[in-house]
Amino acid sequence: MSSDDEIRQKAIKFAEILKTTETLPPSKMKAYQRRLMERLVRHARAEVPFYGKRLNALFGPKDTIRWDAWTDIEPFTRAQAQEAGDALFAENTPSQAGGYSERTTAGSTGMPLLIHSSGLVNLMSSSINQRIFDWNRISPDNSVCFILDDTRKYPYPDGEPGENWNLVNPKALAYSLSINYPSSQQADWVHRKQPDILATYPRNAQAIVEELLQLERKPSFHTILVHGEILEDDTRSFIERVGIRIIDRFGGVEIGPISANCGQGTWHHQFSEVALMETVPANNLFPRMSEQKKLIITPFYNYAMPLIRYQNGDLIELSDEPCPCGRSLPRIERILGRERNMFTFSDGSRIRPDMTRKEYEPFLPAKQFQVIQHTHTEIEVRYVADGSRQAADLSGLTKLLQGLLHQEISVRLTQVDEIARASSGKFETWKSKVSQEK
Repeated sequence: MSSDDEIRQKAIKFAEILKTTETLPPSKMKAYQRRLMERLVRHARAEVPFYGKRLNALFGPKDTIRWDAWTDIEPFTRAQAQEAGDALFAENTPSQAGGYSERTTAGSTGMPLLIHSSGLVNLMSSSINQRIFDWNRISPDNSVCFILDDTRKYPYPDGEPGENWNLVNPKALAYSLSINYPSSQQADWVHRKQPDILATYPRNAQAIVEELLQLERKPSFHTILVHGEILEDDTRSFIERVGIRIIDRFGGVEIGPISANCGQGTWHHQFSEVALMETVPANNLFPRMSEQKKLIITPFYNYAMPLIRYQNGDLIELSDEPCPCGRSLPRIERILGRERNMFTFSDGSRIRPDMTRKEYEPFLPAKQFQVIQHTHTEIEVRYVADGSRQAADLSGLTKLLQGLLHQEISVRLTQVDEIARASSGKFETWKSKVSQEK
């Protein structure tokens, strides 16, 4: 058996284990997690310079673990991880963790983070992806078009064919195109490939569907798999109105997979078997937004670069409601994005904005738009006109945004030919340039 076959078999075995753990009662899930956490923290203390003294509070007499002291471990941010540099890399890793690969985060803030990722992470991610496919009844015989790569590795007009996108059917077809091309070219490529499934970023998916509809080309894909950006309610509604199912996944380059839709609603289930998710209150929010929390994450399987109580800036809303699917994995009601997507005002209030097409359409004839907060009171709306004869209504749009954001803001409109994506291919509809420091 080749090494690839061995890895596949291990991933299949773990995917089967996940079918049993997803219904564990909380007490048994906690015990499951702590076995993985103990291995990780003992390794980090011994092999990762960054944790030399950071974990001391966790260890008691005779080197026992004091779980009641877990929250005494100080969380650290992405900025602190960047400052730590090589000190976060393990000097040695267990043989069962496999070798490591290097990746970088998207660097949306201008400062990408270099990641060392254990081979074990890739195996785990394959199993989690299969879980998502199983939850949502995705056929392993389907074909998939991936538009996620930002390196121009898969050039237009042909992209690159492949296979092996799921664990059940290694011959299932997959095609890849780099995302650095206009949506018109992406739509042309997808139309020629005729996939059953499209995998890309949410706003990019919407742009591709809009291009296809404009050309009167019926999308061949019945499902869109998205991650990497916030799935706005407006984007979800648009995709679903066309008759296409959209499945949202949440995670990150440095933290791995975190959660996904289970097929029963817009909420997510946490992947408690692969990471510990903790939250702390997000400060200075409007009272109605008090359920928003900052995420603190501890992934279990990256021995090359352990992240223990890592605060990456993501904001989420939790729910205690049981899920109709019967799984006991905790629910995330909404993924709210990074703190840089929060708008901050002079009275200390903060809000994560959202605006539906139904709300803005009477005032903004936009094919695409981006809202930028330059100061506490100055808001710029950049937009690409939709080609209609409708004129933009600045007064009406200002009143709308004052109601959604803050009464003291002023709004200016800037019409552009194109709103460029970030270098990663991602797109931020709401972006604040105001300092988030408290």
